[in-house]
Amino acid sequence: MLNRIRRWPLRTRLGTLVTALCACAMAATAFAWVVSGDAAVIVTVELAGLTGVAVISTAVVRRELRPLERAADTADAIAAGEFGQRLTVAATAPTTEVGRLAEALNRMLDQIQTALSARERSEERMRQFVADASHELRTPLQSLRGYAELYKRGALPDTAAVDEAVDRMLSEIHRMTRLVESLLTLARFDEEDEADLEPVDLSRIARDSCRDAAAVEPERPFRPDIEAGVVVLGDEAQLRSLLANLLGNVRMHTPSGAPCHVEVRTTGDEALLRVEDEGPGIPGDAVAHVFDRFYRADKGRSRARGGSGLGLAIVAAVSELHGGRISLDSAPGRGTRVDVILPLPHRPAREAV
Repeated sequence: MLNRIRRWPLRTRLGTLVTALCACAMAATAFAWVVSGDAAVIVTVELAGLTGVAVISTAVVRRELRPLERAADTADAIAAGEFGQRLTVAATAPTTEVGRLAEALNRMLDQIQTALSARERSEERMRQFVADASHELRTPLQSLRGYAELYKRGALPDTAAVDEAVDRMLSEIHRMTRLVESLLTLARFDEEDEADLEPVDLSRIARDSCRDAAAVEPERPFRPDIEAGVVVLGDEAQLRSLLANLLGNVRMHTPSGAPCHVEVRTTGDEALLRVEDEGPGIPGDAVAHVFDRFYRADKGRSRARGGSGLGLAIVAAVSELHGGRISLDSAPGRGTRVDVILPLPHRPAREAV
């Protein structure tokens, strides 16, 4: 019964209470008039009843409005920048108007705080991204400037020196081009919420990628173990980029004679794409960061040989866009294994005949 009364609107509760108190006061006055008939007693009872009505009504109104005061104080704190504050009325009086309002405001504040946190993280990633990209581009630009100044001062004595300088400049230009293309790829992935997915033959992409990698490194033993007809929902160009980066990572960070295993198979309702090498492996403290942008496990490796540190970041971005997940297992001396798990298309149930 009490819970049902609490669900009444505030004006209904207060009106009912005041009406009941006034009725009680009038009944007490009438009783005094019938019993005693003394005017002084009747007036005293009437004054006592009115005083009781006033005191009880004031106390009840103050108690009912106290959650609003607390809500106002909390709102002032939130407006002052304390975004972690929440209205506690939602938990103490969830069935009242104030409690329901507080619950709605708390949900809204949670959404606002989540959006602000996501925005702060995005801005921080963008600042770090711009700083890293500027740092990566500065080195080849300095090399280009140095060779150009040497040529301008006439410090290149003969045609052979000029040709060598031009070759070095072209090499730096090609490296900057690859870096910019990788940056544009990641920027495009950051803007996309999901890829344009369609059925793609992952087995065919893996076979093509292995042939391409073998053409670049004919001396490396490639050992494909590719199940036929593994079809996933994906973007073919992005999946080819994923495999190209994985195989390029093997080419860049392992000796040319180290075998490379490429496996594609189905596991339940998922497809497994595995690229494993028998190279030197990755230090344990670096494994958790290999998918970070511009991260290099080997700090001593030059940028020209060590790459830009974006390959595995692109792999992780493509995997995420395809609703998949990625894991890496590596240790010094036992090689590196990268697993990409992608969902298989849902097969429609057979129609009943």
